[in-house]
Amino acid sequence: MSGSTVYYVAQSLDGFIADRDDALDWLLAFGFDDFQQQYDAFLSGVGAIVMGAGTLRWLAAEGEPWGYTGTPTWVVSGSDTLPSIDGAQYEQVADPVTAIGAARAAAAGRDVWVVGGGRLAGSLVDAGLLDRLHLTVMPVTLGTGTRVLPHSAASIPWHLESATPIGSAGAVELRYRVRSS
Repeated sequence: MSGSTVYYVAQSLDGFIADRDDALDWLLAFGFDDFQQQYDAFLSGVGAIVMGAGTLRWLAAEGEPWGYTGTPTWVVSGSDTLPSIDGAQYEQVADPVTAIGAARAAAAGRDVWVVGGGRLAGSLVDAGLLDRLHLTVMPVTLGTGTRVLPHSAASIPWHLESATPIGSAGAVELRYRVRSS
């Protein structure tokens, strides 16, 4: 069985993954105890990662540890310099299509996780390379910020695979698969 390219991300009720200041304080306020089981189950099926440069920069700025040791990772960035994180190993590529091709080969039939970056995920939608969405919808509105999936392709139909309430905070995990024409 061939793995999928999956955008796994949390969003606000009004469709943002970061606030107007590119911050995630609104998300971090929820804590993660209720979400650990879903995250661990998802991560167990991941064979490779494609990450946006903004996500890598956020991890470095926040002093977050590298949580992807042993998982082949590509960071999409046209910039010459990316921050370093202790223990992080990744290959920098400028083109998301190239990154997905390499990640799919390295994943050996497991899923490729698109980590963070609405623009990155949107560019993969535009290229026809995003197979699934795992959206954890958090019970908060932000009003403005970074959109979850900005893309320029025509309307893309998605098929709902599941909707699962998580914990007592009122979050819901929605799993979608792109519909083939």
